[in-house]
Amino acid sequence: MSSNITILKWLFALVLIFGGFVVHKIFGVLATDLSGKEYVWLLKLISEFGLFTSVVISVGFFHHWIIATEERRETEKMFQNVLTKYIDGTVINATKRGFVGITNKELDFSELMHGLYHGDYVYWLITFDPRYKHHCRELEHAIRKGVHVRMLILKDCPISEMCASEIIGYEAEEFRQNNRLFLSALEDIAGRIDNRSEGSLGVFVYDSLPSIPLFIILRNAPKMMEIYNSFYLSEPVGRMPYLHWQADIKTRTEYSFESANWNMPDLFAEYFQRRWYAERQKLGLAEKDNAPYQDFLYAPAAAKQKCTQLTDG
Repeated sequence: MSSNITILKWLFALVLIFGGFVVHKIFGVLATDLSGKEYVWLLKLISEFGLFTSVVISVGFFHHWIIATEERRETEKMFQNVLTKYIDGTVINATKRGFVGITNKELDFSELMHGLYHGDYVYWLITFDPRYKHHCRELEHAIRKGVHVRMLILKDCPISEMCASEIIGYEAEEFRQNNRLFLSALEDIAGRIDNRSEGSLGVFVYDSLPSIPLFIILRNAPKMMEIYNSFYLSEPVGRMPYLHWQADIKTRTEYSFESANWNMPDLFAEYFQRRWYAERQKLGLAEKDNAPYQDFLYAPAAAKQKCTQLTDG
């Protein structure tokens, strides 16, 4: 339909060009033959108008086919360069690296917990969750239905004071108190998880740098890894937006950043694993010396070894 309209437009333009020239010639001849008549000025006016119409339409026709076409090519080339730079370099590359989007302000923990299924693993690296009072029951329910949770939470130590000093409205003692209450809440959950539970809970309490808030979901079916990460800034982490990443779970063990196909989910997961293995090594040394180790919390009680393991054992 649009192509037919375009053809009609150009046919109309050609009619005006040649029609205007014909009108110019005819009325020009009439003006010459009837030069003594009173209305000769009208014949000359019509003749000049025909010539004017023919010339204007011809110039427009030439501009469209020659100049405007070249300008359009230059504009398309400019837009192509912009699209290549920003679409390929930003959008496509972000997708290739696993970026999905950003949450609308704070992370919806409840929605994530309700979306977990039997056999899924959750890795959680955090200082403490200031919303723990609202989420403990959801976390416990997920473990009971077969989800395996592995957590690294900050110890009550001098680093807590440094973290508190960066957050608006938090005093050091308040931060440390919430930190202790978060661990206490996890201990209560562990106490209620018995050997009949199909899931498991493993928590290491660390005293190193917090790094970033990191929430990793390794889905059993399909084999998909979802990651949410945020940043420690001036607001409490419970109020911060999270970046959302996603990738397939890979079985290979080489360092993914050495590959041209690296993505952020692999790097996040590998970082958590390194942190986890470092804490597990401390537990292993304590057990080797038959020394008590207070910085590991697990449930069920009969699954201690399993609770020290991640998905790859």
